[in-house]
Amino acid sequence: MVSSVVNFGDPLPQKDLDDSFSHSSRCDLFLVVGSSLVVSPANDMPKVALRFGACLVIINQGETAMDSRCHLRFEEKIGEVLPPAVDKLKELMKN
Repeated sequence: MVSSVVNFGDPLPQKDLDDSFSHSSRCDLFLVVGSSLVVSPANDMPKVALRFGACLVIINQGETAMDSRCHLRFEEKIGEVLPPAVDKLKELMKN
């Protein structure tokens, strides 16, 4: 049995990493949820998304290096922001 967990300091599977950057370059909206954006390579993905025209939304308690570049920033707890946001999206998608 092979674990799908990547421990801190271990390399990420290259295909997964390539796919992540590919999706980042093609998205319209990039959400950062509960991340300080300190650890590479994950902290590069929002930069790629912005470079290709995506809107960046950050939900995190605590500052990130991308706060000045995001379009919308929530300092609240994830559980206070995501459920009502998802409910609103569901409502909008019905119309």
